[in-house]
Amino acid sequence: MTKVQNPIDVSALMNVEPEQVQVKDREQAEARTLKGLAAVASSAIAVLLALFQLYTGVLGAFPDIIQRSIHVGFAMVLAFFLYPATVRSPRYRFSIVDLVGMVLGVIVCVHAALNYDRIMMNPGVSSELDLVLGIFATVLVLEMTRRILSWILPAIALVTIFYAYFGPHLPDALAHRGFSVEYIIETLYMSTSGIWGTVTGVSATIMAGFLIFGSVLFYTGGGEVFVDLAKAIAGRSYGGPAKVSCISSALFGTISGSAVANVVVDGVFNIPLMKKLGYKPEFAAAVEATASTGGQLMPPVMGAGAFIMAEFLGVPYVKVAVAAAIPALLYYLGVASSVHFAARKSNLERLPKEVIPSLKTTLSNSASLFVPITLLVYLMMSGFDPTTSVLWAIAASAALYLVTSRDLKALRHRVWNLVLALEAGGKSIVLIAALCACAQIVIGMVNLSGLGIKLTEMVLGLSGGMGFLALFFTMVVCLILGMGLPTTAAYVLAASVAAPALIKLGVLPMAAHLFVFYFAIISAITPPVCAATYAAVAIARSRWLPTGWLAVRMGLAGFMVPFLLVYVPQLLLEGSIVEMVWNAFVSALGVIAMAGASMGYLGDRCKWYESVFLFGGALCLLAPGLITDTIGLGLVGGIYLYQTRRRSVTSKVLSVSGA
Repeated sequence: MTKVQNPIDVSALMNVEPEQVQVKDREQAEARTLKGLAAVASSAIAVLLALFQLYTGVLGAFPDIIQRSIHVGFAMVLAFFLYPATVRSPRYRFSIVDLVGMVLGVIVCVHAALNYDRIMMNPGVSSELDLVLGIFATVLVLEMTRRILSWILPAIALVTIFYAYFGPHLPDALAHRGFSVEYIIETLYMSTSGIWGTVTGVSATIMAGFLIFGSVLFYTGGGEVFVDLAKAIAGRSYGGPAKVSCISSALFGTISGSAVANVVVDGVFNIPLMKKLGYKPEFAAAVEATASTGGQLMPPVMGAGAFIMAEFLGVPYVKVAVAAAIPALLYYLGVASSVHFAARKSNLERLPKEVIPSLKTTLSNSASLFVPITLLVYLMMSGFDPTTSVLWAIAASAALYLVTSRDLKALRHRVWNLVLALEAGGKSIVLIAALCACAQIVIGMVNLSGLGIKLTEMVLGLSGGMGFLALFFTMVVCLILGMGLPTTAAYVLAASVAAPALIKLGVLPMAAHLFVFYFAIISAITPPVCAATYAAVAIARSRWLPTGWLAVRMGLAGFMVPFLLVYVPQLLLEGSIVEMVWNAFVSALGVIAMAGASMGYLGDRCKWYESVFLFGGALCLLAPGLITDTIGLGLVGGIYLYQTRRRSVTSKVLSVSGA
C-alpha cells in the first residue's frame, strides 16, 4: 500500500468505494482472480452462503453441529476456490488439488450434519468412517487457514494436538494422562468441543450476520456517508480517521457486547479509509481491533458480562457502571494517544480543506447510514438478540436503498448492487470461518488436556503470595482462559478461577472482578487466539501476527489500567473528591506517556533511551504515591520539553537550508 505523499492527491481521497472492502495486500494471501465459469461459480456460492446465513437468521438457526458444519462447509469450498495452495498454483482457475479439497470439505461437513442425532445421543461412539472423516476435517481446516493466513495459527493448533497425545511423555509440570488418536479425533469432529465449538458457532450466527450488514451498508451508500462524516469531524487532525474509529467503536461496542461484531460493523468503514490515507494495513487493523475491544469496557451497557458481574458482587448494576467509567476513559485515552503519536511519527498528512465536506450537508444525507445503525442499536438496547437485530438492520438498509430509486433503471442497478453486497459478504465470511474453526481446535485441545487449569495452578503458585506477582500471573491466566471466547463466557470462566484468589489476597471485590473482566476482554486482541484481531485482519488483509502484536502495543495502556484499579481505588470513585481528581489526572498523564513510549513519539521521535526513560516515567505516574508522581512528572515533562525544543531547532535549520 502506497503512503499518501506530499502534495496530496486530492482526487484519490475524495471517496472510498465499496470495493475497498476487498482490498488486497502483498503481506497476506491474495485471492485468485477467477475468470469464466469459475468466477461465476464462486460468486454464486458466496451469494448462497450469505442467503443461508440470512435464512437461518430469520427462521432460526439449525441445531449447533448442523448450523456450524454447513457454515464451515461453504467456507471450505470457497477457500479452496479462491485461495491457491502455493505461489505457483493457477491464478485464474482452481486446480485438481483444490477440487479434491472442495469435495472432501463438502463430504466431511455434510456427514457431520446428517449424523447430528447420533452424535448427540451417543457421544464418544464413532465408527471407522467417522474417524477417517474426522482426520480429513481437521486437515482441511488447518489447510484452508494456512492458505488464507499462513502457517502460524495452524502450527499452534498442531502443537496443542500433539500436547494432548504426548501428555504422559512430557515433564511432570506439563504432563497429563494423554489421549488416544481416536479420542482426540472424536473430540475435534464428533462433538461440540472441537471444530464445531462455541467460537465457530459465533461465526456461524452473529459474526456472519454482521459481516453481511457491513457489506450491505457499503453497497447502499452508508460507507460513503461514514467516510464524509469522518472527514468532517476529524479530517484536519493528526490520525483523524483512526480517532473516529476510536469514538465509533466505543459507542457501538458498549451496546453490542462483542468485540468481533464491533470490528465487522465499524471496520468495513474505518479500515479502508485509513489505508486510503496511507496507514499500513497492520496499523489500520490494529486500531480497529483495539478500539472495538474497549467498547465493552465503556458504560453504560458494557456488554452482558457486566450484568453478570453485578450478580456476582451482589450490587446494583449502576454501581458497576459508575466504577468502570474512569478506567474505560483511560483505556480510550491510551488508544487515541497511540493513534496520534503514530500519525505524527509517520508524518501522515492531514486532509486538505477542499476535500472535507460540510458537516451539515453530510448529516442531511446520512439516512443510508444512520437509519439502519440507529435501528440496530435500538433493537439491541430493547433486548433483542444480536442476530435478530442485525437482520432488521439489513432489511432496513436494503429497503431504504430500493425505495429511494429514481426510476426503473436505477432500481435494477440497485438490486444488482445488493446481489454484489451479498457476494462480498459471503466471501468475507470465509476468512472468519477459517480462523474460528482453527481457533476452536486450539481451544478444544487446551480444554481436553487441562492445559488451562494446569497453567492456572502453575502461575498462581509461582506468585508465592506476593501481591504484584499474583496480579501479573492472574492477568496471564485471564488471557489464556478468555482466548477466543465471547465476552460473557470469557469473563465467567476467568472470574470463576481467578477472582476469588485476588479477593483472598485483600483486593477489593469490585477491583478484583473488574481486573478479571478487563483481561478476559483484552484477550480478544492478545495473540495467538485473538478474535477481534482476526476479524480486523480479514477486512484489512494484513498479516495477523504483526497486527496482533501492534494491537497489544496500542492497547498497552489498557493493560496497565486493571493494575491501577487495584492500587489506586480512587479511580473506582472511592475516597475524597480531591484524591479522585488528582489520581485521575496523574493516571491520564501516565497513560499518555505509556502510549508515547510504545509508539516511540512524544514531542518528537524518541531515541531508544528516550523511550526507556519515558516508559519509566509512565510507570512512576501510574504507581500510587506522591514521590513516584513527582519523579514521573519530572521524567515525562523533561523528555517532552527536550523533544519539542529539539524539533523546533531542527525545523529552523531545515527552514534556513531551504529543505
